[in-house]
Amino acid sequence: MSKISRGMLGTAAAGVALTLATVTAATAAGGTITVPTDFVPQLSDTRATGHYEVVEAGLHVWTEGATSTDKVAEYVATATPLADAGEPSLAYTSTGGGAPGYQLVVDFDGDGSADGILVGEPAVYGDDWWTPGGSKQFVKDGAPSHAGGSGSANHGTLDQWRAAFPSAQVQAFGFSLGSGVKGEGVITSIDFAGTSYTFAQAVVLENSEECKDGGWATSTSPEFKNQGDCVSSFSSER
Repeated sequence: MSKISRGMLGTAAAGVALTLATVTAATAAGGTITVPTDFVPQLSDTRATGHYEVVEAGLHVWTEGATSTDKVAEYVATATPLADAGEPSLAYTSTGGGAPGYQLVVDFDGDGSADGILVGEPAVYGDDWWTPGGSKQFVKDGAPSHAGGSGSANHGTLDQWRAAFPSAQVQAFGFSLGSGVKGEGVITSIDFAGTSYTFAQAVVLENSEECKDGGWATSTSPEFKNQGDCVSSFSSER
């Protein structure tokens, strides 16, 4: 299933989406990201010519060209201290063009609201993570390094960011391909805080008949307690 939707967020420098709203969506469970259920709607920045779909190997992501609408970016909610995030990574197989970067939506001062994003692009910058222009000023001012040679003037390793902002909390982790970048490939897994997440397509039942013979237990959106709970959810059919 491919998804096409215009981003609901403003766009910061280098096409990185940023929201300052508190992330309240449920977190992915069991090392599986159910698509699209586990993606946080208010953080989504998948635009008109950016797409994703679950395939056997993982999450197929691609953009059609190199315009401002060529972007696919999604995030999964978490509530993890930056100190416990480890060194997040993406396992990605490219079939052409640019590759997605890893992104962390961070509450840097621990007040419950996101203040900025940390972007990791190891193929380009190694273990250096940078924050875009849309991050709050105190985040940019407090960045470990302001020298050139990274994705922005405000950057550093995650250990340096942890030292600079010891109260920082990661509210969501995810990926971004684009904007203005043509690329295609498959994310086979996404590692965060010691867990390797793979992808699965959401299962949505269409009628009460599909609840029978254990069908209720296969539903992921929503999840049902038992067959009766499933059947009753379709009571409007009668």
